[in-house]
Amino acid sequence: MRPPSCARSLALALAIAVGAWGGAARAPALEADGLTRSLSPLPVTIRYEKRHRRVADRVGEICAEEIPRLVGEIGLASMTPIEIIVTPDARRYDASLMAEIPTWGVAFAVLEEQRILVDVDRATRAYNSLDEVVPHELSHLLVYQRVPRVRMPIWFLEGLAQWQAQEWSLVDSWQLMNAVWSGGAPRLRDVSWSYPADETRAQAAYRVSYAAFTQLFAEGGGFERLPEFLADIDRTRSFNDAFQDFWGFTVDDYDVYLHDDLQRKYHSRLLVFQTEPLFGIAAVLFLIVIGRHIIRSRKRYREMEE
Repeated sequence: MRPPSCARSLALALAIAVGAWGGAARAPALEADGLTRSLSPLPVTIRYEKRHRRVADRVGEICAEEIPRLVGEIGLASMTPIEIIVTPDARRYDASLMAEIPTWGVAFAVLEEQRILVDVDRATRAYNSLDEVVPHELSHLLVYQRVPRVRMPIWFLEGLAQWQAQEWSLVDSWQLMNAVWSGGAPRLRDVSWSYPADETRAQAAYRVSYAAFTQLFAEGGGFERLPEFLADIDRTRSFNDAFQDFWGFTVDDYDVYLHDDLQRKYHSRLLVFQTEPLFGIAAVLFLIVIGRHIIRSRKRYREMEE
């Protein structure tokens, strides 16, 4: 997730996603005034409190709009049921997950339970929108349905989810450049099985993950090959083996290539902004983008609270 000082927040599933292979989480209890909505014919159920009806309605609309696309992009033949919990405090709602999810999270996917927890207060006040958070978390659950028997590296899953949720922006590009320039961009090997707990470092990991995923497919024949790659992972039951067979090089080889490419690409671009006038212009544009996101976010929140 992004901190309040940044343009948007990213949905996080990695803490619970990693823990899910070790065992299913306990199902939380439904509130006394809880309501349930089915999105038939989609196998999706939304549970929420009456006061959060507007948010739940919007979540349902997003699911109906986005699930057909998300399913098609990964080549999932059929869906199994998904449950979405809309709650004012995701961490308190399910006490069994308190130690696993960060305090700065917006929404969370519990893989084996096929459940999404949406934190209403954070999701509606954050600089991102439900339009990005919900598809991001749905991506995690649907990819798990497509390849349920193989543990995949976090950088691949998070990059894929960001791509499916169409989250990337000019701000992200700028901040990725800054991370590379300052030496804060992690290597893929460092974000394969865990993400940093610190917000700032986690943001850098998200951006590198997106760059890694999109560059892999953009330079490797296009995103249309994603279903085929996922099928190979499921067939071999090994991400590393499928990766080498499919792309012709190892994950470690790609880690080295991506690191060198980001250094070359973004160092050269940032050199342009070392002059004071150009840096000032870039800073103004950056603030304008952030300001637009803040205004749009506050408008959405007011509409949902009315």
